[in-house]
Amino acid sequence: MRLLFLSPHYATMGGTRLIIDALAREARAAGHAVGAVVDGDAPGVGGPTTVVQPYPFPARASELKRLRRFGRRFPLTAVRLVRAVRRFAPDVVSVHCVRRFAPYAAIVRRVTGVPQVLSLQEAALPSDVPENVRLFRMLVRAADAVAACSAEAAAYATRVGRARLVRVVPNGYDPAELAAGQPFPHPRPYVLGVGRLERQKGFDLLIEALARLARRDVDLLLAGEGTAERALRELAGARGVGTRVRFLGTTDRPTTVALLRGAAVVACPSRFEGLPLVCVEALAAGRPLVGTTVNGIPEIVVHEETGLTVPPDDPAALAAALERLLATPALAATLAARGRARVERELQWPVVARAYLALCAEVKRPAVAMAAG
Repeated sequence: MRLLFLSPHYATMGGTRLIIDALAREARAAGHAVGAVVDGDAPGVGGPTTVVQPYPFPARASELKRLRRFGRRFPLTAVRLVRAVRRFAPDVVSVHCVRRFAPYAAIVRRVTGVPQVLSLQEAALPSDVPENVRLFRMLVRAADAVAACSAEAAAYATRVGRARLVRVVPNGYDPAELAAGQPFPHPRPYVLGVGRLERQKGFDLLIEALARLARRDVDLLLAGEGTAERALRELAGARGVGTRVRFLGTTDRPTTVALLRGAAVVACPSRFEGLPLVCVEALAAGRPLVGTTVNGIPEIVVHEETGLTVPPDDPAALAAALERLLATPALAATLAARGRARVERELQWPVVARAYLALCAEVKRPAVAMAAG
């Protein structure tokens, strides 16, 4: 099978890059040919890569008329995408994008006729986040099959997106990468947050929770970059914890793994998510985990079983959960051990990729000639 990965987020979203690289690695190991059409160099794919940078549709349709730049770029970018797909001549296109890029996926599907499998990493959004349901439905309906990262995302794709074929294919982790390594060298116990410094990730809530902790010997380490960094630094100073919050910027994989291995607690206080890789990897590293009860998080962070969950936008509850895990090492170790056993059993990339590739094979159709564009 010839499998082409299509994503406008490969170079900008670390989670997307990790997922594509893992699936491509497993596809190559299974004897499939792989390639990529992404927004930057993709050395992790291990196949021919075409760089295309689509311009996202606005969240609100009413904003379209103000985007003259978008109006010029969209047709040209769509043509480049179609040509790139035709050059590789895939049997299946593996789509990794969010709803704001839906028209590109829809055009590629219609013009080339190549079946698509959508890796769906997002579902219901909070009421205060702009959502264009038409774009979401277009993204889902363009796909011949949807590989949803969680049961919640699968249900949303069926109910709202009107998907034809949906399977739950969760995100995974590399057992060799998480199996060993030294913990991150930090002189004090620390809570770890990993992800883009944006409102979605809820790191402002994590700073508020840190300020509420009775223990003052615990720090907060944040690994990631984003537009909210300045506001987060100001918040930490205003709450009197500026010296206890360390902003690490974007970290490479060995550093990220070391951070996970050394954390007293890993926190995922997101306001919305799919199935965060940080949750999977924290459990694989054997660390206690606190997450919010949004989207797919409770499917892996099962309260009182594999971790603790708290409501979103509730720093007091988040602080109480962190305090509980920090104060009761036996509970933290028990939850971490249960979580690790579960991900080792269900979420190693070789296992996850087999399900994804099986779905690709299910929608694959006999190759048809595609004229060079």
